[in-house]
Amino acid sequence: MTAEATSGAITTSRTGNVYEWIRERIVDGTFPPGQRIRERDVALELQVSRVPVREALPQLESEGYIESLPRRGAVVTHLTVQAVTELFDVRASLEVLGARLAAQACASGTDASRLTDLLGAAETALLDNHEHLIADINSRIHEEILELSGNHLLRRLMSPVNGHVRRLFHVAADRDQLVQHHEHSAIVQAITEGHSELAAALAFAHVEHSRNECLPIVEKSLGA
Repeated sequence: MTAEATSGAITTSRTGNVYEWIRERIVDGTFPPGQRIRERDVALELQVSRVPVREALPQLESEGYIESLPRRGAVVTHLTVQAVTELFDVRASLEVLGARLAAQACASGTDASRLTDLLGAAETALLDNHEHLIADINSRIHEEILELSGNHLLRRLMSPVNGHVRRLFHVAADRDQLVQHHEHSAIVQAITEGHSELAAALAFAHVEHSRNECLPIVEKSLGA
């Protein structure tokens, strides 16, 4: 590899690291809606130049995590009712497909041990009343179902969506987590037993129940 190619690879890697660092802090609420993302502050925190920070911001903006405002620069977006509604519309289609395909894969012998392990971890976090840990694990359960589906295009399509789902789960962390866990348990059981249509139906019901719980929380946070 030439020195120029090596330099380009390092820059790309640094840009990716900066992107992940900022996104994770938006997702977990460390960077709340309305907070400015200053290139200088991020560069100092990560001990990089401003170049990878500047390169990471357009991707974050294209995925809806930040927006560029006059005289303010890059700021973290708010979760709006419209954005959350659109998020659930997408989930109602793609996650249902993912659950169906995951069940079909299990019926053909695919190992689902990671999914059942995550369900067990969620139960432990629930018993310990770790709200934000539960939110993280629940997000990973959804991601693992997509992984089990074996559909690479579906996983790529859902990749940017998953970040927003995780962000929403943190905002709505005070939902009834026991009900969420019971719904996840039923979906996981249907998947691991290879019941594809049941898994799809349960996934759809779960998404719609989550929609009905989350939208009022978002409306309240906006003062609607």
